[in-house]
Amino acid sequence: MIPKHNRGQASIETVLALMVGIIPLTLGLITFSELTWTYHVLTTLTRQGARYAATHCYEDANGSNVVSWMQANSPPFPDRPLLTGGGIQIQVSYWTHDVETRASVPFSCAGGCSPDCVPDSVTVSISGYQFNHFFSILGLPPLQVPSFSTT
Repeated sequence: MIPKHNRGQASIETVLALMVGIIPLTLGLITFSELTWTYHVLTTLTRQGARYAATHCYEDANGSNVVSWMQANSPPFPDRPLLTGGGIQIQVSYWTHDVETRASVPFSCAGGCSPDCVPDSVTVSISGYQFNHFFSILGLPPLQVPSFSTT
C-alpha cells in the first residue's frame, strides 16, 4: 500500500525526467542530425558542381550554366527551396595557370564552347548559408555554416 503523502510522486518524477532530460536530448539529436544531413548535402553538391563544370563547356565567367544545374539537381534537404531560390550563394570561378609565375589567374574567353576556350581548373563554392532550424524556437541565433569549396 502506497502512503497518502507519496501519491503522484512517480508522475512528478516522470514529468521532470522528460522535461529536463529526455525531450531536450531528443530535440538536440534531431537538430544535430538535420545539421549533419545539410552539411553533407552541401559538400556533395559542391563536388558534383565542380565535376559538372569540369566536364561541360565554359559559357561565361560566372558559370551560370553550372549554377543552374546545381540548383536543378540538388539532393533533397530541408533548405532546398532556399538553394533553388538563390538564398544560398553559389560561386563558380574558372582559372588558368601561368607556367612562368606558377600562379592561377582568372580565366576568360570570348569563344564560348570551343576547343580553344578551355580553362585549366574550376572552383565551385557555396557560401552564405545559415542553419536556423529549431534555433529560432529556442531563441538562439542561426548557425553560420562555413563556406564549401571544391576545385
